[in-house]
Formats: sequence, structure tokens, C-alpha cells
Amino acid sequence: MSIYNLSSYEIKNKKRKLIIPLGSIEQHGPHLPITTDTIIAGYLANQISKKISSYVLPSIPYGVSYEHKPFFNISISNDLLSEFLSQICISLGENGFNYVIILNAHHGNMGVVQYVPQKVAKNNARLNVFGINYWPLIEREFDHAGFVETSLMLAIAPKLVRMEKAKRGYVDQKRLHSTYSTFLNNPSSFKITKNGVWGDPIKATKKEGEKIISVTIKNLIRSIKELDELLVL
Repeated sequence: MSIYNLSSYEIKNKKRKLIIPLGSIEQHGPHLPITTDTIIAGYLANQISKKISSYVLPSIPYGVSYEHKPFFNISISNDLLSEFLSQICISLGENGFNYVIILNAHHGNMGVVQYVPQKVAKNNARLNVFGINYWPLIEREFDHAGFVETSLMLAIAPKLVRMEKAKRGYVDQKRLHSTYSTFLNNPSSFKITKNGVWGDPIKATKKEGEKIISVTIKNLIRSIKELDELLVL
């Protein structure tokens, strides 16, 4: 349930998880909007909240995307994003919440998401904060503005996808997935793609996107339940 339009009297924090969708503003080739990661994060969070007792905060659209230079990106530093997320979580703890999930949809935010729980724990040991990156749970080889992300967007927000402008990007299959993380750790790594696309979006479809979403939500819920079991233990 989105918390966006609720009054303070309608918000009940007891036994409720709270999900913070985290995305980015960055280029996604010539065919996808710069808010792609943010849209995906918000959609998945709201779908999860229909299946477990949880609220969803408004999506955070700003992330760490410096690796996209010289292509378009609006980035903030790791330190700023870390402090921002930590302060939000601490405030939620002060308002009675004790379970926060940061659902991350952008690779460049991984380092921050990994350490925010530790940072928050120093301030409030009773507040449980978990960071989850969605793409390891899709059961597909991932890309950037390629087949997977384009299929997801065709299923989530088809009016924002311009398939007539979709073009293949970096598609060296021997290096495409094995080097993805390595390249993203380097400045201006997307220069190698020529057009900002990591993969091939040409054959992406809404049907494939729906399949990926179904598997991803199932695995996200399973992961959350496993976290619940750890807390019980």
C-alpha cells in the first residue's frame, strides 16, 4: 500500500514493513526514459506490498550514476545517498517502524545499500533495515536498456517505450555479462556501448516482461520471508 496519500491517522506501524524504492536518473538508450530504474523499483515495491503487509514510500529517483558519463545522468555522491537513506530510516524508527526494506533498482547504488543497515544500526539497534537488489532475482542475464529492461518497461509502462528508436548496443556475448560489474565500477564505462545500451532490446516484448516480473516478485517475496525467519531466530 502506498503511504503517499494516507493521513497520519491511517498509518499503523505495528507489524508493518516499509519499502523504500530506490532508482536513478540516467540514460537508458534512445528508446527508454531516464527514470527507467525508478519506475521499475516503484512498480515492484507496490506489487510486493499487495502480497505482504507493508507500506511503500514514494520512490527515490536520485542515485549514483557517474559511470554513465558522457551520457546523460543526474548523480549524487555515495556519501550523500548514504546519509539521506540513513536519515530516512532513522526517522521511520522514531515513528515506530522497526522493519525497512530498501528495494534497489540501480547497480551504482549497491555499495550504499549494502552499508546503510550498519550505519542505521549504530543509531537504533532495534530497527531492522535490509537492502535488496532486484536484478539477481530475475533468473535472467541482466543488461542495461537491453532485452530485459526493455521487456520490463513494455510490461510496466508501455507508453513510455519508443521501440521504433530501439537499437542494439554492446552485445559481445563473450564479455557482455561477465564484465558488466567490472565496467560499472569504472568512470565513463558506458563509452564502450556507443549508444548507452548494454545488450539488444530489439526483440523485447511485453509478454517476456510479464514473465520476468512474475519470477522476480516471487523471488523477492521469498527473500523477504527468509529475512523474517532470521529475525525470528
